Amino acid sequence: MRRKLLLLLWCLLVCVNHISGQRHWTVADGLPTGEVQQIVELPNGQMLVNCEGVFCISNGRSFDVVPCDQSRAYQLSRYTNGYGLLREGDSVLWLHDFYRIFCFDARQRLFINDTGNRLNDELLKSILSDKASTPQPTLSQRNIIDSLHIGDITLAINDRQGGLWIGTRSNGIFYQPPHRAKPEIHTGDDPLIGMARSASLRKGQTTFVFELPDGRQLRCDSLCRLGYYLPEQQTTISLNDKLPALNKYRHMVGACPLDKDWMAIYTQNGIFMLNTKTNTLASFPHANEIERYSSKYNCMLKDHKGMLWIGTQDGLFVANPSKTAITRVSGLSNNCIRSLVLDEKGHVWAGTSYGVSRITPTVVNMGTDDGLPATSMMDRAACLTEDGRLVFAAGGGMAVAFLPDELIGSEKPLPVVLTRMEINGEYVQRLPHSLSHTQNYLTFQFSTLNYATPSHDRYRYRLGGLEQEWNSCNDGSGLCIASYKALPPGNYTFEVQAATASGEWGPVTKLEFVICQPWWFTWWAKMLYCCLVLSIAGRLIALYLKKKKAKMEYENDQRVNRLFELREEARHQFAESANIAPEKITINAEEEKMVSQMLKAIEAHIDDEQYNADQLARDIAMSRASLYKKMQTILGITPTDFIRNVRLKRAAQLLADTQLSIKEIADRVGFVTARNFSSQFKKMFGVTPSEYREPQKLQ
Repeated sequence: MRRKLLLLLWCLLVCVNHISGQRHWTVADGLPTGEVQQIVELPNGQMLVNCEGVFCISNGRSFDVVPCDQSRAYQLSRYTNGYGLLREGDSVLWLHDFYRIFCFDARQRLFINDTGNRLNDELLKSILSDKASTPQPTLSQRNIIDSLHIGDITLAINDRQGGLWIGTRSNGIFYQPPHRAKPEIHTGDDPLIGMARSASLRKGQTTFVFELPDGRQLRCDSLCRLGYYLPEQQTTISLNDKLPALNKYRHMVGACPLDKDWMAIYTQNGIFMLNTKTNTLASFPHANEIERYSSKYNCMLKDHKGMLWIGTQDGLFVANPSKTAITRVSGLSNNCIRSLVLDEKGHVWAGTSYGVSRITPTVVNMGTDDGLPATSMMDRAACLTEDGRLVFAAGGGMAVAFLPDELIGSEKPLPVVLTRMEINGEYVQRLPHSLSHTQNYLTFQFSTLNYATPSHDRYRYRLGGLEQEWNSCNDGSGLCIASYKALPPGNYTFEVQAATASGEWGPVTKLEFVICQPWWFTWWAKMLYCCLVLSIAGRLIALYLKKKKAKMEYENDQRVNRLFELREEARHQFAESANIAPEKITINAEEEKMVSQMLKAIEAHIDDEQYNADQLARDIAMSRASLYKKMQTILGITPTDFIRNVRLKRAAQLLADTQLSIKEIADRVGFVTARNFSSQFKKMFGVTPSEYREPQKLQ
């Protein structure tokens, strides 16, 4: 029995130390060594740590080494007996160890290399005086150190929040947060444990009991049988026989009223609605969305505003009865929701598999920094006491109780500090305002440096010029990282701010920078491109026009050649044939119409020896000159020649088709004498009229 009590006492001591909020930083957290000789708080809240001449700086969660060229520090001619610090203004720190003096720019967070040029005899004397020595722990600090049983200390300083930093010679840094109200840890037979656990554990075989407005009790037993218990009759009316669909649920966990008639029954393999008036079932409207994550329901709560909170094995969901949508709550340190409870102000709290979280008005994860054990809470084992405390039962016969306002407090949000920046994966002390187009992979590390309660901080950030909406970050570690890859050229503003548990957002920290265009995208390059494009376009257009001209010339030559061929064919047809067909001796409709008019006019006056070119021109309404040009174009002869040729061709037809004498034929075609007729006929046909007629007779 005694051994059990000692073991329980030892466990309690371990638990108290674990949840006290104290932290211990070692080389595993970025310290170069465990030998801490100096700790200096910078104006922005970061802590500069000297580990035997190797420096590092806090980033809110761990430490980053600060580059320092030891060869460019001021070398002392004689060693000093200790470490010292002297502040010059609000930005320059003079640090000395046994052998060297360092100059540190607290604003830019880098060491200044021209230490010797800045020193003078008076400043050197001040740095090495006792005023610059590391202060010894005060009595109150010593009392805290003794209570923590920390030995081999080198220094102790308080930060801006009142937290105590304790440096040691070989064991790194211990941090004791400022005094805050802590939750009460209850164990054993404490009645608060039973009060919290009574929310889920019933006597006998009853899983849950819910009092209905009409006096009935909705009960579910351990065999997953649902029914109404009638207190006056002391009888139970089973629903499983009337509603066989109930038998598919393996374990009914609890019930939550939706309105005066409908109840939500949540189970380990689904959720449904029961109408307690008509005893009918209906599907829960948001089940499909919830069960994308988990169908195991652990708890359910309806708050004072009518919002429905649903805790599952993988996520907390909230539904607004006036809307059809349901939202999965983000930012929780653990998504396995064990219990839900309202505090006196109507704020929703959740017990999870890793501590407790306040859900409204903002999500705040309570952890070891707040004195809460990092352990799993029990299912539906949470309650609000009459004195306003919230009680959550945990495993191992333990419960935590606290007043919400005392636990969270009303701290103001701290400004966000950019603790580290990287370009293409490489650390830079400062981000240049102008970056090349290849320097487009940027990483920003930031923190409020809230060492006391980092889990209370919520961050949001965005990159102006790329994003309109804020990105959220709330992992409770006190440090967040934002990375942007393959940023296009442009002007950007990185913005980040933090909020505390109160929900109030602090000031926005901004960093402006430009990613320059590559040279091939600069204005002068674009002008060159335009000139090249215009030049190439001009050459292409000229080449196109040249080809088009050549093509047109070729086509025109082809057309001209074809016209020549057609002219030759027409003239040959006119010269060889005794018949004159206008369509065969012309090449277009206009010429054909003109020749037809000419033939008609000549035929009308074919026996008139006085009919000449002037009369022909008048008959077809043309000038003599125009008629002359047209005849030259069509047949290459004069109008007079055309009239004579028509007369002779008509004579050839008469010689072939009639028995008229040559004298009669000559008269009919307008020749005065037969001799002239014969002479002209022979010139045209190569034979005399008589000879022309003879072959025709032989045919």
